[in-house]
Formats: sequence, C-alpha cells, structure tokens
Amino acid sequence: MKKFRLCVMCTLMLFMLASCGAPSEPTDTNLPQATGGTENVQEKEITFAVRGEKSPFRIVYDANASLEEKLDILSICDAVKNELGAEIAVCDDQSAEDESKYEIIINSSKRGESAELAKSLDDFEYSIKTYVTDEKTSIIIVYKGRYARMGAIEHFKTYYVKGREGKIPDGIDISESARPNIVESDILCLRDPCVLYDDGVYYMYGTGWSCYKNSTGSLDSGWEGPYNVVEMPQGHESEGGCHWAPEVHKYNGAFYMFTTYLSNITNHRGCVILKSSSPLGPFVPISDSYVTPRDWDSIDGTLYVDDDGQPWMVFVHEWTSTDDGVGRMAAAKLSDDLTHFISEPIELFRADDAWWAYGIVTDGCWMYKTESGNLLMLWSNWDSEGYCVGIAVSESGSIEGPWRQEQTPLYSKAVSGKYDGGHGMIFTHTDGNKYLVIHSPNNADAGRPEKPVFIPLAEQNGTLVWVRR
Repeated sequence: MKKFRLCVMCTLMLFMLASCGAPSEPTDTNLPQATGGTENVQEKEITFAVRGEKSPFRIVYDANASLEEKLDILSICDAVKNELGAEIAVCDDQSAEDESKYEIIINSSKRGESAELAKSLDDFEYSIKTYVTDEKTSIIIVYKGRYARMGAIEHFKTYYVKGREGKIPDGIDISESARPNIVESDILCLRDPCVLYDDGVYYMYGTGWSCYKNSTGSLDSGWEGPYNVVEMPQGHESEGGCHWAPEVHKYNGAFYMFTTYLSNITNHRGCVILKSSSPLGPFVPISDSYVTPRDWDSIDGTLYVDDDGQPWMVFVHEWTSTDDGVGRMAAAKLSDDLTHFISEPIELFRADDAWWAYGIVTDGCWMYKTESGNLLMLWSNWDSEGYCVGIAVSESGSIEGPWRQEQTPLYSKAVSGKYDGGHGMIFTHTDGNKYLVIHSPNNADAGRPEKPVFIPLAEQNGTLVWVRR
C-alpha cells in the first residue's frame, strides 16, 4: 500500500513537472529595466505574477530535489493560483537547460547565481535575493536544511504572493536563520513525557509510571524525582508487564491518568484510566480493567473533550492487532465518570495516510485546538530520518474528521539536525509560551539516553510552527 501510494504521487508529480512550457513575455510595465545595483529598492518592483494572467516567470528547481521538496515548491504554484488566480510554470534545472529571461530559481545547483548564494549559507539558514540585468531577471530562493526550506518558502508565499500581490522589490537581499530553539531537561532518561502544571508546580510523567516535579519555573533544570505515583491492587493484571506513556489531565476537579499496560490475562496491551486527588498520586484504577477493546492491542490513550462537553478517548489501535498490519488512530466516547466507553471505537486515520510516513505505527496522539478553531492531532511515526512528530488536521473541526495529514512533520531529525524524537504533547508555560515536549532521541544508540526536550511553538496560519532563535 505504501509503495503504491508513493508511486502514484511520483507519477502525478512527474506529470505536473514534466514541462516548463514557454512563458509569455511580460509587458514593460510589469518588469523594471536593469538598475545596475540595489539602489531605490523600495521604488522598483519585479512583478512575477499578475492577477488572472499567466506569469512570464517559471520556477526552476534542482533536479535532485526530494519528493517532499517538490511538494513544498508546488505549494508556491498553489498559492499563486489561489491568491491571484494566476498560473506559473515549474520544471527542474535539468529539463530547463536553457535559461529563460524570467526565472524564480529555487536551490538549483545548475544556475550559477543560486549555487553561489547557497555556498554562503550555514545550517538552518535561507536567503532570498533578486538579480536584474539587461539579459535576465531572477528571483533566487536558497536554503540549507528542511526547516530552512520551510522558512524560505513560507516567507516567500506570505510576504510576496499574499502580502505584495505577486510583487517583489528589485534589489532585495534577505538572509534569515531558521535554527530551532531546543531546550534540554536535566532528567537523564524518560520516554513519552507529559507535562502538567498545577498550583505553581510542573509535573512530568513518563513510561515506567515515573513522575518528576519542578517548582523552579525553569524547564532545563530543577526536576526532582522520580516519584512512584501509581498504586495498583495486588494481583492486578498489569503486574509484570509494560507500563507505558502516562499522561495526566485535570478534569472535573480531579486528576486522571490515561496510561497503557500489558495484561497478563489477555496478553494484549490496553489503555486504562486512573484517578487521584493529587498530581503526585496515588493514582488508582476506576475500572476493573483497561477500557479499550479486549482483543485489540491499544496504547497511548489521551483525553479529548469536544465542544458539547463530551469526553472522548483518542488512542492507538496498534498495527499488531489490525487486519493488515498497519496502525490506526481510533476514538470512542467516554462516560462522564471516565470509567468506560459509551460508543464503539471509530477509525480516524491510518499510519500510511501521511506521505512522509515510513513506518506502520500511530504513536503518541495529543489533541490541540488552535485559536482559529482548527482541531489538530500530534502523532508519531517514522520518516526517512527516524522517529518524528506529525500533525493531522480535522477538516470538519470535529473528532470524527475527516483527517488530513500536513505535508511536513512538526519535528524530525531532518529539522533538528542531530537527534530524532517523538511522542509529543503541548503545554503552556507560565511565561505564556507554548511548548512541545518529546523524548529525544528515540534510541540511546544515537549517543545519549532518551530524555525530555522542549521546543517553543507558535500558531501560524491555523497550525503550529517552531519558534526560531
């Protein structure tokens, strides 16, 4: 299924990018004459797209670009069409060996201006520059790394496709850093971290049913623990098995832990809900067993309360118990006291619905609603670089979906530059900033233990992006 879908996407991509086409000549009023320098930057403009007309420019990109990179480049074409109703040609620099008079050159290794500008970049940097001579007018966009590419293309779409109606100043020379800001905690090893803030104290829970607390207000230091916060009855079916991914939610005045264990009775993993009057526990079961289906392997349950006040459990239907060996994301309504399901589980999406997904897992779901009302779900799988965090968007705004996968993971080793990581959740710090917390790396073989790290986030265009340094 995965290979077939990628082949279809590649075929569509080749069809869309196969031919540049001959761009129409612009009128003299659309493009300035050569300036010989960067003076009067604000007075002269290059118009690369006019509302309702075919652009005289073509987009030229590196023939060795990845599929992900090509999709980002095509998003410029989509933005031009959606914002201006204009068409713009696109092709790779191998197909377009003859240079056109008007080009938007994106990280091309065969166009001299682009290749030279790219040499000046450090990791996570991008640059946007214009060149105007009597022979040629070029808009150059270059970047180094995935996150820099995301920053460069978003910058171009936001400030020139939308902000200036398809016009860019002549003589522009922008260099920006898109380096992510990652804060490492002083907890040496903890997987699947979840943070709760209550009454001036941060609590962090993780696999093994461990808990740390921090009253310093600092994320990188001051974590005390671990504390044992779970108290299961003697002889409980969770004895001797895995104790995974606890996350604690304050709901109706009490603290509820959604977590996973392996049953020594059913030999299946299931999601259970525990309750306590304190973030430090003891958390005790509120039902006789796990609440997910007895014949499924289910993990990583999380709480979501919809706009009508109905509580849901969103959880992973593991690939080990699906009919085709591909993981699913599922959800079911919970009773008001959170003791049991009051509806049958529904399937939300599959692990292979995301084009970037190389794995078959649907780990670490976390629900988030933006200020604009978009319902997002963080979840983890593998991309080409390792364990990562993606974003799914409910197109209806409700838990039932349908769910659309964003093109690029929110966190990946390709973005961080060093370690992979995943199983993320979001919390708001006392400074008002939102943070993503994940464990990174996913395997201690990467050179250090799996530890919690924090990444500041911001909402942008109805989704979540990293806050750059």
